[in-house]
Order: sequence, then C-alpha cells, then structure tokens
Amino acid sequence: MAAERITHPGYAALREGAALVGHPGAAALRLSGRDPLGLLEAILTNSLPGEEDRGAYALLLDPKGRIQADLRVVRHAGEVLVVAGPQSARAVREILRRYAPFSRVAVEETGFGVLGLYGPRAAELAGLRSALPEHACARLGALLAVGVAVPVPGVDLIGAPEELQRARERLRGAGAVAATEEEYEAARIAAGVPRFGTDFTPENFPAEAGLLERAVSFEKGCYPGQETVARMRYRGHPNRTLRRLLVASGTPPAPPAEILQGDRRAGTLTSVSPLPSEEGVVFALGYLRRGADPEGPLSAGGAILRVAG
Repeated sequence: MAAERITHPGYAALREGAALVGHPGAAALRLSGRDPLGLLEAILTNSLPGEEDRGAYALLLDPKGRIQADLRVVRHAGEVLVVAGPQSARAVREILRRYAPFSRVAVEETGFGVLGLYGPRAAELAGLRSALPEHACARLGALLAVGVAVPVPGVDLIGAPEELQRARERLRGAGAVAATEEEYEAARIAAGVPRFGTDFTPENFPAEAGLLERAVSFEKGCYPGQETVARMRYRGHPNRTLRRLLVASGTPPAPPAEILQGDRRAGTLTSVSPLPSEEGVVFALGYLRRGADPEGPLSAGGAILRVAG
C-alpha cells in the first residue's frame, strides 16, 4: 500500500542515527553453581560459545518441539546471564527453576532492566570503539552492553534501573532520540523479525517461524523437542511458514486475522506495521499454509497482500 510519506523522529533515528527503546518487563536472570552452561546446553536449541564476552539466541521447547519461550544467554566476567523479553520472561523463569535443582544450579533475579540503543550511531553514542558483533558484550561502567543485529543493529544496555535512567538521560543529551513502541514495531515488522507472543507462540514450531538458522544448532547434543525439530528440517516444508508481507492496497484488519486466497483460507495475519516505512510501504507478517501460492493474490479483510521479497 503506497501511503503518504510521514516523518517519525524515532523511526528516522533507527534508520539514520541512534534511538532509545525501552523494554519494560524484560528479565535478566543470573545462573550460578555447579555447571550453569551445562544446564543451558541440555535444554536450549542453540549451542553456547566457549569464550567469555559472547552469547547466543536460543529457544526453549516442550517435548513435542513447540516453542515455549525465546531468550538470550550472555557470558561476562565469569557470570552467566539469561535475558528474556516480557512475553517470554515468565516461562523462562518457570522452566529454568524446574531443571536447575537437578544440575545444582541457582537461578537468581538480578533486578536488572534492558534499554535498547539502536541505529547506525549506537556504538558511537554508547562510547564503544566499534560496533559489537551480535551477542558480544562489553562493560560500560555499571552497565553491560550486548550487541544486537536484528531488527536494527545496536546494543542492549543491561543494568540496574537507576543506572539505565542515568544512561538514558546522558544518551538523549548526546543526540539519541526516544523511539515509541509504534516506531520500533514498524522497524521490526519491516525487517521481517518475528516476536514471541505475537508472531510465534507455544503453538508454533521453530521451522514454521523461520527460526532454524537464527536459533537452532544441528551440531549439538540432545534437548527437549530435538527429534521433532530435526524431523521437520529433513522432511522439508512445514505445514505453514511465517512470511513477510506487503500491503498492496486497502487497510488490513487487526491481527490475528484470516488470510484468504480467493475464497480459500491461506493463512493467518500476525503483525501489521502501525506506521508506513520511509518509502510509504506498510509491511506485515503472517503464516501461509503449505498449499498457498506465494506468487498469487492474497487478501485479509479489505486489504490486498503480497509476499515481500
């Protein structure tokens, strides 16, 4: 859908400068004890790096291979932190505390929050010599900076709420712009990055949500749900696949909404950008069924959709 180009300061900063994005409800848990990395290797879908100041993005699955939560593991100065977004935090806490006693591992609430600093000037304003690779980390005073690649490159700042507030004030003084939730969502959807609780839920498998490359290692040992993940990979196409969509015309209904191809159900719309891109395009995310033609016309409510490249 070609919409009139509108300037949104936070969205522009994500693309061209540095934007501050709060993540209220995110959790940072500290794991300690006998072998916290061994515990995580036994229950996560992804392999963990062997060196300090590195991390990984991974999933927690149920025994049938469905996604229960997503999270990030960070190693720094001998500590192991597990960072989860607001939609995953509760499940991450419950699952870690279920398994921890068997490995003699303690799961501790740090009380830390997460403040995102994203955009091409993020490293400069954060005081880093260069951009951090994804999941790499560095100490910035009382805060830990962790590299982010998607949906917008930059860093997540992790630390006590009062330290994050001081950082927020300093960064705004240095030129960072506070982005609204709508502006960040527009960037996320335009980049085709799914969010737990919205685009994938405990009903979905990693292959359906397009997370195999980003969140799954096929070189590691067993974990809950591994057999299903491997079978879906080698069998080929899952029954439905999350796709980035473009709204060609009209206004789509609020998700979740049915996607049609002609008069047949073709899938489900999960996210619609609340703002047009800089080019005036509205993007969306949604699942298409295996039998749907990705080259054919699609519709949702009064909107015409097509699969974006």
